[in-house]
Amino acid sequence: MRTLLLGLPVGLLFGFVLQRGRFCMYTAFRDLLAAPDATLFRAYVLALLVQALLIHMGAALGLLAVSPFGLFWLAAIVGGFLFGMGITLAGGCSSGTWYRVGEGMVGSWVAALGYGLGVAATFWGVLRPAADFLASFEGPAGWRSLPGLLGVPKWLFLAAALGGGGWWLLRSPRPRAFTGWLWPRTGLAIGLVAALAWAASEATGRMWGLSITGPTGAWVRYLTAGDASRWGWDAWVLLGIPLGAFLSARAGGEFKWRAPAPERMVKQLAGGILMGFGAATAGGCNIGHGLTGLGALSTASLLAILFILLGTWAGTWLFFLRR
Repeated sequence: MRTLLLGLPVGLLFGFVLQRGRFCMYTAFRDLLAAPDATLFRAYVLALLVQALLIHMGAALGLLAVSPFGLFWLAAIVGGFLFGMGITLAGGCSSGTWYRVGEGMVGSWVAALGYGLGVAATFWGVLRPAADFLASFEGPAGWRSLPGLLGVPKWLFLAAALGGGGWWLLRSPRPRAFTGWLWPRTGLAIGLVAALAWAASEATGRMWGLSITGPTGAWVRYLTAGDASRWGWDAWVLLGIPLGAFLSARAGGEFKWRAPAPERMVKQLAGGILMGFGAATAGGCNIGHGLTGLGALSTASLLAILFILLGTWAGTWLFFLRR
């Protein structure tokens, strides 16, 4: 009951904010190359900075335990790149896919199904050996955090990141007209929800923030095998994301069942499976690595998100721009 009470409201908030802000990191990364337009990318950077500041302040006050991922560098590189390719086919990142489920996008339901299958096959099935092999390459423990890698104090690194990121955001052009919230509001809201997630998760003993991949696998495991051993706070958060997006879409008169052509849904299924394998191999997706892990100053998360970006660009060129 504790995980439900502390998890579902966070998921509802996250889904609501994602839908209101039309926030999808696939779109943010793709638009940097194809538009080019950095509107959603600015929201991502702001969310990352807000979350990082709050959680490290919480850690300094003894309220939160914030630590980086292990440096499984090859898994982060390969998994991140494949995840980026996958979201291009699926038409959305992990969080973008789940919030669009709540908007009535049938293609996103199909992509979410593929995502779950890919995660399950990597955690417990035929793809596990490949993931284990990639995860066998681990860097030194002292390099797990970005300050440790660079040999600088954590707060000096944070000050530089916050200062540099804040300077770039302040130099951004005035937000243009946009369907949904403007990027400053979206980024601030996501950053606050992400920090809240750390506190709520900590209260259940989980000691981590938002994640999508692990709970997606937990749902598949529970629905197909009745195994609730991996069920926890994050599974309730995941359930709340499409529900929160649904409430937001209904309130805004934007909910509508929409289905793409069958051949497009086949591509979304394939993209979802590739996303699932990539995220499960890398140890996280655009949220687990790109928001939570990078906010914790994890070196593996920086590697993963860089290769998610490169995979997104490669997929965008290969599937849409190449002629």
